[in-house]
Amino acid sequence: MSPDSIPQISLGTAALIIFAVCAGFVLLRGMTRMIVGTVVLSLSAWIGFRVWQQAPTLSVEWTGQSLSWITNGLPVAAFLISLFLIRKLAKGIVRPFGKSPDEEKPRSIIKLAFLLLLALIPTSLICIIGATLVHHNGSIAEVRAYAEKSIGIPETTPDGFSQKLKSSVEAALPANLFKILDPVAEPSRLALAKLITAQADSPLNPVINPQTGKPIPRAIIVNDPELQNLARDGNYGTLLRHPLLTKALADPQVKKLLKDLSL
Repeated sequence: MSPDSIPQISLGTAALIIFAVCAGFVLLRGMTRMIVGTVVLSLSAWIGFRVWQQAPTLSVEWTGQSLSWITNGLPVAAFLISLFLIRKLAKGIVRPFGKSPDEEKPRSIIKLAFLLLLALIPTSLICIIGATLVHHNGSIAEVRAYAEKSIGIPETTPDGFSQKLKSSVEAALPANLFKILDPVAEPSRLALAKLITAQADSPLNPVINPQTGKPIPRAIIVNDPELQNLARDGNYGTLLRHPLLTKALADPQVKKLLKDLSL
């Protein structure tokens, strides 16, 4: 079964489903344990994701190059260490409660309504993290599709599906929110990554500026060997996070080029 055959649901419907699941857990397993556990997992996942975004920069600062065991291993270590430490801290602040006589009594409608309201907390955290992951995965798929298209490879179904999900998320949430949640996938960075991949996959064919119909000077495109290798190897996630893109985006020539292009 291909991803395109899966019926797409709106972000609101997905949020309602997640809310229903969270509410069920709150009612069945207890308010405190559910909320604390979700917050611990969400914070750990967010820390791991932020480290994942910064890992290539740290790798270059520490070793002078982008090493896969740092760019991929460091975020995993950050997630596991954060999960362990935050869980310990949470247990020290709020320990799981045993059953009290009040818990044996039927819950009132007011208490049930209050528990459902509190279920919005884990629902919001999960939705934000999920939307960020969908947005970033869709951005990587967008770069991959552009690179493959530049050498005549048709877009694959998974990449198309990821980009559709990204578009749905962008339509449902404010654009400024993703500048905070997923800064390495902002439009100008995506456009520059596409130019680099197009040049890396077709080094003999110049990249044409659709506005002028003329080749884009190679001096304007970031022509660093490490970035070219990442593009050729299909490491588009690391390419998007690389600090050289941040440096290049501060160049007035690159800014002007990206402003004229629509990739």
